[in-house]
Amino acid sequence: MTTKLSFGRDVQGYNAFAPAFADDAFSANLDASGGIDSITVPANFQNWIVSFSYQPGADIWVALNATAAAPVGDTFAATTSELNPGSRTVKANDVISLLNNGSTDADVGILLYAIS
Repeated sequence: MTTKLSFGRDVQGYNAFAPAFADDAFSANLDASGGIDSITVPANFQNWIVSFSYQPGADIWVALNATAAAPVGDTFAATTSELNPGSRTVKANDVISLLNNGSTDADVGILLYAIS
């Protein structure tokens, strides 16, 4: 069953970033130097929050509806990928691509929370 995003409350009754454990939870071990994998957001809700977790020191590039790619060269260039993002909004059937640009294998986790 999908977990809807609902924050806990602090001692004063204000929202606190304390979501429940997600039922839509995924993990992977990405191979060093180019290991890549993707996941498709479920279609049972239209809008989602995705929360990423990375092995400490990981160099993970993430793209939405594109293939994740690491930087090339020593100057700024346009990209569709982001380095180690935290939480983002996504939609049903979006494809999230993750690329390990580090020199060692890296564990990654994805939690999905329905928001509508």
